[in-house]
Amino acid sequence: MSLAAAPPAGAGTRPAPLAGLVVTRAVHRTFGTGVTALGQDADRRFFPSHTGHAGVVLREDLLDTAVGNTFEDMGAALLAELGEQPETDLVILAYSTPDLLPTVLTAPTLAERLPGRPLLLAVADQGPTAPFSTLVLARSYARRYGFRRVLVLAFDQHVMPYDVPRSGPRGLAGDGAVALVLEASDDNCRVRQACGLSPQEVPGRLAALIRELDPEGTADVVAGPGIDPAWELPVAPRPVRRTPEGYPCTSVLGALAERLPAAGGAASLLVEYDPVLGDLSACRVDPVAAA
Repeated sequence: MSLAAAPPAGAGTRPAPLAGLVVTRAVHRTFGTGVTALGQDADRRFFPSHTGHAGVVLREDLLDTAVGNTFEDMGAALLAELGEQPETDLVILAYSTPDLLPTVLTAPTLAERLPGRPLLLAVADQGPTAPFSTLVLARSYARRYGFRRVLVLAFDQHVMPYDVPRSGPRGLAGDGAVALVLEASDDNCRVRQACGLSPQEVPGRLAALIRELDPEGTADVVAGPGIDPAWELPVAPRPVRRTPEGYPCTSVLGALAERLPAAGGAASLLVEYDPVLGDLSACRVDPVAAA
């Protein structure tokens, strides 16, 4: 989804390219049982039509009983935790599961809480690869258009009126959300991705990506559920941090938010593999320089 804001004054002059983006703030929350009911009028029309097209069976009993957390409610909670924000140029949503209320336009409703008129984008249908692709997109837009501030919001929610996997790489355990604030500066966030890999090909490619992004072997490695613990990784003696299953879009970013690299500390190296699509992703986030 993309909503273009009015071009700024002097838009005919292309802004000077930026060196990159730095992750300056990050917050993560998991959510208990929500309070929003599933069976609203628009959704009673939406779900029967779309579950039929998708070949899944609608559980009409859940339309009357299910409650959960919407992307809007979770996003609003994160924005409240971040506090008052300066003008934001770009907001990108990332999610691997549908919103509880798919008829609600989450990005515009959250953007109303921010100063300025940010461009709005969303990344979906990429499973656990979505947050990595979102960071690539953020950097690309910032460099091309001179954006100074980007807000990334990632969501997982598990209440749906049809059967969904509860295990495996796309399994769902609950609701969670992550917010990352990225600001223009020298790069402290680099992403590498490889597509179409079988599980047998991944250990070698992953080792090569780790050596490229962390040649000195000093980074704090965070591995998503798709990274087999049996794979040998060229990492420092410290143990690899493993993130929980059941949160395909927020698990790895959540671990980053809970231990954002501090000035003078070690970098974080995030790695994840999606066997459904064959996507391998790695991201290095360096500490922000001390002010």
